[in-house]
Amino acid sequence: MSTDIGALSGLVREGSLLADLPADCVDRLAPLGRTRTWTKGQTIFQKGDDGDFLAVILSGRVKISAFSAAGAETILNLLQPGDVVGEIAAIDGQARTADVIATDETELLVIPRAALLRHLETDTDFAVALAKALALKLRATSDALEATTLDMARRVATALLRLAEQNAVETDDGDLRHDVEIDQTTLARYAGITRSNLNRVLKRFERAGASRHEKGVLSILDTDWLADFAESEN
Repeated sequence: MSTDIGALSGLVREGSLLADLPADCVDRLAPLGRTRTWTKGQTIFQKGDDGDFLAVILSGRVKISAFSAAGAETILNLLQPGDVVGEIAAIDGQARTADVIATDETELLVIPRAALLRHLETDTDFAVALAKALALKLRATSDALEATTLDMARRVATALLRLAEQNAVETDDGDLRHDVEIDQTTLARYAGITRSNLNRVLKRFERAGASRHEKGVLSILDTDWLADFAESEN
């Protein structure tokens, strides 16, 4: 598997860390790294590993996971082409804070930390744009942490809204479609609830016309309804 990275900005989509960077800033990342491929299920890095590179997903998908002492997995994020992994540790040089695992065959543009730091020192436009993007990501992380205090149904609604933002595709008539390939086990871990409870919530959302999950594809149909539900007191 090999992806043409001559115009890296062509991979960037709404919701990506790189989305707010100018296209020329994004494209200047390509010569800094090299491509590597991971097979489905392979660990890209683990919590505690050295933060010695940043990576841009060129193809495939990855999950960011944390594990309890008992081995229970919580999925912190689900990323796809155009997304970035490992940026925090690559910048501050500290250890990785979570596991990153390929959920499909995945190709990454791997940028060594030393090359990234040199680029930050010499390309001020990129440095400023990246700082703004990281600030936006920090706000999103804060919102995600706040969502963990919600009841189960509102927690699922919040998770679906995050997935909708990350997976929006514009149709020919100008509307947005939000279809996500995800199984119920992964979705339950992403929302932080059990699979049986997730199933009950999804049935509730389907009756409301807000979402539908069939054959491994989650269709998010009414983001306005989900947003109102997530903010409700019930």
